[in-house]
Amino acid sequence: MAEQPNFPLIAVIMAGGSGTRFWPMSRTEKPKQYLTLFGNRSLIQATTDRLKKKISSDHIFVCSGENQTALLKEQLPELRNLILEPCGRNTAPCLMLSVATLLSRGFSESSVMGVFPSDHVIGDNSAFLRLLDRAAEEAFVTKDIITFGIKPTSPHTGYGYIEASSESDGSSSRRVKRFVEKPSLEKAQEYLKNGNFFWNAGIFFWRLDTVKKAFEIFLSEEWNQIQTAVQNGTLNHLYPKLKQQSIDVAVLEKVSNVRVIPAEMNWSDIGSWNALLEHVQHSTGLNNVVLPGSDSNVQFLGSNHCLVASESAKKIVLIGLDDLIVVETKDAILVTHRAHDQRVKEIT
Repeated sequence: MAEQPNFPLIAVIMAGGSGTRFWPMSRTEKPKQYLTLFGNRSLIQATTDRLKKKISSDHIFVCSGENQTALLKEQLPELRNLILEPCGRNTAPCLMLSVATLLSRGFSESSVMGVFPSDHVIGDNSAFLRLLDRAAEEAFVTKDIITFGIKPTSPHTGYGYIEASSESDGSSSRRVKRFVEKPSLEKAQEYLKNGNFFWNAGIFFWRLDTVKKAFEIFLSEEWNQIQTAVQNGTLNHLYPKLKQQSIDVAVLEKVSNVRVIPAEMNWSDIGSWNALLEHVQHSTGLNNVVLPGSDSNVQFLGSNHCLVASESAKKIVLIGLDDLIVVETKDAILVTHRAHDQRVKEIT
């Protein structure tokens, strides 16, 4: 493991998502983060592997739903720090629960907490770890909230955006002017030309005292309720009553001390089958893509820019077809044009 910083650094992996756009492989009982889309490790395993190069296992926590406990223990047997939600309530309750749990376990309020999605792909681990060091150090010293921003390469409408201040104060980060929800194509094209907009990678760093103060100001009632429930063991009674709200809307859009570090680390949130195809093509230069485990059963004849995934031993042949997604599981088959893959969520 790489040398750790001279202050407590904790990682919280958010693993509560369902990944409906990856049906039929992703189901309620096995969400996207548990799928193996690259190599021989699932997305959540790859996320954990990456963090363990910098952070000791006893400082890595996973916040997920109680219904995923068996999957977590199966895929991450070395991790003992599970923060389990009785039900999904979006990222603000998830992170309030995580912070309350860390404080209840005796972590100092000056500890830096990094927040990481479980199902994103980072192609350049070395760059990621260098950025992690910078962000954690800046969060510790300045008591600001630090986030990563990905320089847009296209007018993507499936990502949230961060608008950064154009002025530089000499540091590696820039002040955040605002967070923007997923935009229209027209707006996304404007953001791409502007140069001060970044994709929101959903990765954050903050000291526990910094985020605690923000919770006290903007989510005081919910924060007090969650702290009490963690202490009294009454989380199952409280949690279903909590409002569903994202950390971006509930806190980050309201505070003034957020800074963004432009991050180049070959990142993608792989939000759909087509995004997966594009990411693999970009990383490998392949024309057609076959997911691990299906290689010997798939053949392409005069077909281009297709993705095939199969859980069976059946031979799959694509002849004279372009831009198709074909996914076969034991009980379902999906065939869709790449341009319509976002509609998969309508099935689920």
